[in-house]
Amino acid sequence: MDSLMPRRQVLRTFALAATGAAVLGNAACGGGSSPSGADDKEFTYWSMWQDGEPSAVVLKAAIEQFTKDTGIKVNVQWKGRKVVDQIAPTLNTHNVPADLIDSQDRFVKATLFGTKQGLNLNSVYDLQIPGEGKKVADVIPAKYRDFATADGQAWLVPYQVLAEQIWYDGAALPGVTASPPKTWDEFVTLLGQRKAARGGGGPLALDGDIGDYNAFWTYHVILRDLGPGAFSAAATDKKGAKFDDPRMLAAVSKIEQLVKGGYFIKGYNGSKWPAIQQKWAGGQADFLLLGTFVPSETKSAAKAGFQYRSFPFPSGAAGDTSQEISLVGFAIPAKAKHASAAQKFIAYFLNSSRLAGMSSTANNLTPRTDIAVPAVLADAKKTLDQARTVPALDGVKMDQAEWYIKVFTPTNNEFLAGKLTAAAFLAKLKNTTADYWKVNG
Repeated sequence: MDSLMPRRQVLRTFALAATGAAVLGNAACGGGSSPSGADDKEFTYWSMWQDGEPSAVVLKAAIEQFTKDTGIKVNVQWKGRKVVDQIAPTLNTHNVPADLIDSQDRFVKATLFGTKQGLNLNSVYDLQIPGEGKKVADVIPAKYRDFATADGQAWLVPYQVLAEQIWYDGAALPGVTASPPKTWDEFVTLLGQRKAARGGGGPLALDGDIGDYNAFWTYHVILRDLGPGAFSAAATDKKGAKFDDPRMLAAVSKIEQLVKGGYFIKGYNGSKWPAIQQKWAGGQADFLLLGTFVPSETKSAAKAGFQYRSFPFPSGAAGDTSQEISLVGFAIPAKAKHASAAQKFIAYFLNSSRLAGMSSTANNLTPRTDIAVPAVLADAKKTLDQARTVPALDGVKMDQAEWYIKVFTPTNNEFLAGKLTAAAFLAKLKNTTADYWKVNG
């Protein structure tokens, strides 16, 4: 599977990476922007992919051609999703083992940029892409460059874009394709119709044992009712007072409505991933809120004739229609010994003929607008083209990782499981957030 979304092991990875970042922060030196070793003939690349995964296949082909075209040898190691966890303890030493890594944005930002152990990649965006006569900055839209830039420094060069959507089978629900729900009220009306059609069975699929999957529901209602930045502001409120906002209660009460109303499929809160999403693909539920990896991850369980369609999370009180995204891309440790060669490879890989494999072979969205989009992701791409983009989970997993893991996730899991009312959920978050900042603020 070429899936990126965090499960238990990846949540653990992120927790460890965040811890490593905190340790490194005190001793970190500032990241540079001018690589040494301009004549380097090799570099070491640690990848988040496992050998044989579709994305790894695409990268491996590009690496082989890069060596043929440039004479630069790439010592690639397919580390898997724990790549950041593995490199974090070395970043402040004189023996950083990799000159290039790739990972999801939140891991890179917390562990490299957040500790000043990542190279400023502004100069990479100025490099010419071999064979195109364009610079990297010319082919990466500004919204993605801005996303991966902080304090004037680029900390990531993306090659994949992920976005959360509500997925459904267009063959089974042509009416939804013709007129997808745009508001929360329209969505709830549709859910009621589908619940009745299913004889009272819940139309929403959710693997409730995955904290991030639960968080997508709660975060989206907050985003739609309070706007971008509200969730992050609440996470960093040292007194927890923002959880007293009446708009916050109105927002999360929508999730309580779904839980108490039986809109989630039976067994969702006692399932083990991927049981429920497989049931969804098999037609036992109608809707699934997850990322653009869904078609790749569920195709083996999909019933015959399944047509992957999606629509953005319905708007709420604030009228917000933002599309949350996350990026996968390249980063370079500040103390990389062969940074120049690594930068050359980044520019080389961003050539449309090579990056296109991330769409055609790995079935993912890329940041380039001139690369064909997989048919199963056409709806998501349309949303991305039209909507304002915001960081997944309001950037909280990048910037407030420990709060998210220790405070929000366990409480939200209780809420989605029906163990807390909306009011009790917010009251608990307020208290635990205040306690957290007393110790960490």
